Amino acid sequence: MSKDIYYNEILDTWVDENEDCITTNRRYKELSKVMDPMYDFVLAYSNYYNTRRDYGFGPKLTMIEVHILTEISDKPGITVTELAFKWNRTTSAISQTVRKLMKQELVYRENSKINGKIFHLYVTEIGKKLVFSHKKYDNIDIVKTKKKLMESFSIEELDAFDRICKVYTEILKNKIIEEE
Repeated sequence: MSKDIYYNEILDTWVDENEDCITTNRRYKELSKVMDPMYDFVLAYSNYYNTRRDYGFGPKLTMIEVHILTEISDKPGITVTELAFKWNRTTSAISQTVRKLMKQELVYRENSKINGKIFHLYVTEIGKKLVFSHKKYDNIDIVKTKKKLMESFSIEELDAFDRICKVYTEILKNKIIEEE
């Protein structure tokens, strides 16, 4: 992809709603070239994220399920509301995930002594073994992935990518808030 797109179509340009059809279509064709690699990455990662995998112990789980299980293990007594905030999900979505984990006997809940409507979440012994296995799996996977990326990119470039992802995530979170 050419850096010219950034200079010609982004840096010195302001797109407005009244742009004519020809200009809009031309600009869309050029700007899509900038975003297509990101869209492809997001779709590929979404598929990877939603795939059930064997972490070496226990049932196959998706990334969100195993990471929520890990969060509960690392913060015993956490609530669904706290998990929803952390994972930027609705309490309903997190409740569904927690119910799946409970059904697999990986998590249990206890009523709050202060408020009967609040449940604190804990990991079972089986859940603890799965969390430990997941952490080992992730450690290996992260190192392998980063080493593979280091075949094509410098450490500085990878660090820049990580920082870009962090800022991009904030932009997206703010857009969601603005649209609500």
